[in-house]
Amino acid sequence: MKIINEASDKFKDKQDEVCGFALDILRQINALENEVFNRSQELIRQKLAAGVPKHQVGPGENELWDEYAQRLGELLKPVCTDKLMKRGFGGSFGSPVKYGYIDGECTVNFIMKSAKKAVIETHFVKGTPQMHKFVLKPEDGKWLFDEVYYGFESAPDKWYIDSLR
Repeated sequence: MKIINEASDKFKDKQDEVCGFALDILRQINALENEVFNRSQELIRQKLAAGVPKHQVGPGENELWDEYAQRLGELLKPVCTDKLMKRGFGGSFGSPVKYGYIDGECTVNFIMKSAKKAVIETHFVKGTPQMHKFVLKPEDGKWLFDEVYYGFESAPDKWYIDSLR
């Protein structure tokens, strides 16, 4: 991972604080998603071995989804604004994990022009060249995720509203 600091001179020293916080949360999301995906795969194997058709919900699958949503909510609630939480979360998990690129080949742009907002843009290739934008705002002495977007390098000025996993 390469981090490019595009912050105003006044805020360049905030890179480690803001990026460290945000990337740590994304890694925690990745770890949870990976754990739940692996457990889901095991439940699917057990379901098929018991003769339950693949398209039917097997024992434990609904409970796993509930657990995933509950644990992800516990992780996100303290680090997201109410605005972002209202977008929803926990609607999917998979392999590779959504933010797995952060521990591989990617570029991170840290942008901060005022004390009221920091932006982290990630650029990575997952099939096609893609990007995520995380807008963070300080609140009560800590940083919170406020907005999340995704986009494609083929249209670098077009962003689509997203949520944290």
